[in-house]
Amino acid sequence: MKANKLSADRSITGLLPAIIALTVTVLAFIFFGKPIGYKILAGIIFIYALFQYYAFSRVRSLAYFLSATYILSFSLFAFFVPVTEHGLDEKEFDLPAKLLTFVTVFLLLWLIYLLLTRKTKWKGREVFELAAAAVKEAPGSFTERPRPAGRISCSKEELLAYADFIRRNHIALPFIEMDRVVLVPVKMGREFSLLYSFRPDYRDLSWVAMDDHGEVTVQISKRDYLEYKDQLSFDQLCESMGNLFKEFLEMFLKNEGLRIITRLDSTGVGIFS
Repeated sequence: MKANKLSADRSITGLLPAIIALTVTVLAFIFFGKPIGYKILAGIIFIYALFQYYAFSRVRSLAYFLSATYILSFSLFAFFVPVTEHGLDEKEFDLPAKLLTFVTVFLLLWLIYLLLTRKTKWKGREVFELAAAAVKEAPGSFTERPRPAGRISCSKEELLAYADFIRRNHIALPFIEMDRVVLVPVKMGREFSLLYSFRPDYRDLSWVAMDDHGEVTVQISKRDYLEYKDQLSFDQLCESMGNLFKEFLEMFLKNEGLRIITRLDSTGVGIFS
């Protein structure tokens, strides 16, 4: 299915950490020389690794663990690699440096494979494309109030297992509350405020809530709504979003999780969007 309901994604948010690290490193090279510059780079990347391990503690997916470990390995490589003002000193390239080189390259190749197979990306954009696929236009229908979207039938344990599947496969980030589970679809580049904040707040975002009584409620934020090219029927869009997550729940309970991923990937959304 062609993904054409949403406007093109031109955000560079995901590139900001790399841009910051590169800028600081270049300035360090200029003012302090290459040996000090590499140590500063190592320190920046080490801080990134800590943030990535924190994100892993929230997502608990293989992709985030490998990413955090790769960043840590790269930071250690940058710190211990023998560097002079003329570049790498191959004569001092000892066993630990060679080992770190191997581990870093190995993890990088593994991450590239996960990237190309869409296992590292957040699939919120795919969710919004699927939800809007059959929704008609209705100008002026947007409202910021949550909308009811039917019911589900499952145990609390099944709902929590479903939320864990949704999280590990980067479809949405769940918030487990006293009497309900709130699923927040996450688009690429929008994950930072949710994953790296100590007190993330979803209330102004789009979400699908499933409570202990089986009631399903949907909220679609104004920001997400305005990213559609057309003014879609808000009621239909909320109903479709709720139905989508209910269908995913039914597939999950039938042990058909792969069908969920296949359906999301069928939207044709780019791996960086």
